[in-house]
Amino acid sequence: MTAPETIITPCLDCEYRLDDGFILDARIEASSAFIAHLNLCQMRLQNDGRFPWLVLVPTIADFRELTELSDPQILDMMSDIRKAEKLLRAAAGHLGFEIEKLNIANLGNIVAQLHIHVIGRNSSDPAWPGPVWGFGQSEAYANTADLIAALRKAL
Repeated sequence: MTAPETIITPCLDCEYRLDDGFILDARIEASSAFIAHLNLCQMRLQNDGRFPWLVLVPTIADFRELTELSDPQILDMMSDIRKAEKLLRAAAGHLGFEIEKLNIANLGNIVAQLHIHVIGRNSSDPAWPGPVWGFGQSEAYANTADLIAALRKAL
């Protein structure tokens, strides 16, 4: 007799779900706040109120490069990126920020774990037209909990 299959349903309020060996890099965890699980990724809010900035982390153990994802996983990743863009645009008003350009980046030079930055930009943001990395000091959001609640509601 075989044991019944355990079905895990993603939960917006649960930061971790059981994925085969996935462990979130401590640096990503320390620099961002959990929002929700999407198709493939954990969606997180980067702790820098100067920019509307989400981080997507595929909940797959030991992946470092986009090219390691299977074709179906790539499709899920693109779907998650599109959801992140819609959320950023919906939340921009909450942040008092108009998004003129969306930056999507996978660098991994400091944190090798595969993660995608989805950042709303405009010509009046403090780092424009350069990259947001290495520019000034990050600033806390006025109310992170309210922003996360608004983002979850917009999902």
